[in-house]
Amino acid sequence: MVGEKKIEKMMRKVLLTGASGGLGRAIAHELLRRGNFVYLVCNRNADKLAGIQKDFPGKTLILTHDFESEKPFDQLFEHVEDVDTVIHALGVSSAGMCWKITENEWDRAFRLNVTVPFQITQKLIPAMRSEQFGRIIFFSSVVAQKGFIGTSAYAASKSAIFGLVRGMAADLATSGITVNCVAPGYINSGMIKEVKPEYLEKVVSSIPMQELGEEKHILHAINYLMDEKSAYVTGQVLNVNGGLV
Repeated sequence: MVGEKKIEKMMRKVLLTGASGGLGRAIAHELLRRGNFVYLVCNRNADKLAGIQKDFPGKTLILTHDFESEKPFDQLFEHVEDVDTVIHALGVSSAGMCWKITENEWDRAFRLNVTVPFQITQKLIPAMRSEQFGRIIFFSSVVAQKGFIGTSAYAASKSAIFGLVRGMAADLATSGITVNCVAPGYINSGMIKEVKPEYLEKVVSSIPMQELGEEKHILHAINYLMDEKSAYVTGQVLNVNGGLV
């Protein structure tokens, strides 16, 4: 199948956005442990990546940019080459009743959860098409699939990922490039830390498995989508949510 030979011959060069977040750091560590080179892209908190860079010398490059600004991020790509896998852990939460959401909050949710990941991916697609191989993985959320109070902007932005993934997958289907989405449920790291304890108890009780997911469950999903045997899996939403959806 198109692209499989390339995987067998060389390590992956991965561009990971949202690398300084809790889940982002876990993904970075897993990718590096598996022998890949990883461009660690973050909005801020680059200092949180120092330990990873120390543990895997010569295997990472940290790139920072204020994605909340309107500044072009073309300079990020001056140091990036031969990327064949892009994973978007970049994202922002948004809470507020629908009648209270400001235009700025709405735009911020869509910019960081949809627009920036898409625009970064656009920059990488030509090289992937030239090589006839690529893996593109976006992140959505169970929140986009169920109605939760106070999450309209966040849910809308994460729902947009579903359409984006399916459209891009169709566009790139003959290019050896797969485009998929991981939609986590409630995981015991990352944004869940912002949830109040009393609400978190209700969340856990709503999950059929009666427990939060773990980072290892998300890492396994990513490894599956990156695997050479997943070359026929594209345009899919992989739900990792303990049966919540």
